[in-house]
Parts: sequence; C-alpha cells; structure tokens
Amino acid sequence: MRTLTRTSALAATCLLALGAFAATTGRNDGRRAVNLSEPTKLLGTSVPAGTYDLRWTREPGSETVKLEVTHGKKVVAMGKGAWTSSDVPSPHEALVYRTASGAAELAEIRFRGSADRIVVAAHDEGTTTAGGSR
Repeated sequence: MRTLTRTSALAATCLLALGAFAATTGRNDGRRAVNLSEPTKLLGTSVPAGTYDLRWTREPGSETVKLEVTHGKKVVAMGKGAWTSSDVPSPHEALVYRTASGAAELAEIRFRGSADRIVVAAHDEGTTTAGGSR
C-alpha cells in the first residue's frame, strides 16, 4: 500500500511539474485575434479593417520575439518585439496601443495574471502602408 501511495505521489508531482513547464513555455509561442475598425498600424504597416491573427514566437535563448500578422494565409505585417516583465502583473489579456501621428499603433501584448509582456519594436514613419481602419 505504501508503494502505491508513493507512486501516486510521485506521478502527481511529475504531472504538476510538467503542467508548470507547459504553462511557462506555452506563452512563448502564441496568437491572438485582432479585430480592427479604425486606422491602425500593426508592426509598422497600416492595415485595412478586418479580423487578423497576431502570432508571436520567442527566439530560443533570447528575449527577442518574432511577430507576424496574418489574414487567412496572407502575411500582412512582420516585425520584432522584446519579452520583458513589468513591476505589476496585468489584470487582463490586452493589446496596448499608442497613438502617434493620428493613428493607433500596437505597442504591447500583455498576459492576464502575469508580469510578462511583449513590447513591440517601434517603427519609422516611412514604412509600408496599405490603407485601412480599425
């Protein structure tokens, strides 16, 4: 009976550790739907109104994050960001925009209950455009 109890305890510990590992690594790669209804820049590119997928992949051994915005199978915008931590965990899942030159531009990706965030690299005004609204 003791062996069964020890085996069960060991199995439970392994499952908890595996779950914690999956939770930490799972956020390194992810995606979010983005619904645009007014002028918005995503990764330096102005995009038309519509629903897009924002995907990120953290480069192994680095704080650099590759970002990609797609509409169906078409890549609309690509860029980079940095995996950082803030002082306070975010109470919500959030895409944070800043307003520059009259258009909103994606600035951060925040995760509910976590201090981790992705800060999107700033882009120059002269980057690609494809008219649009958010």
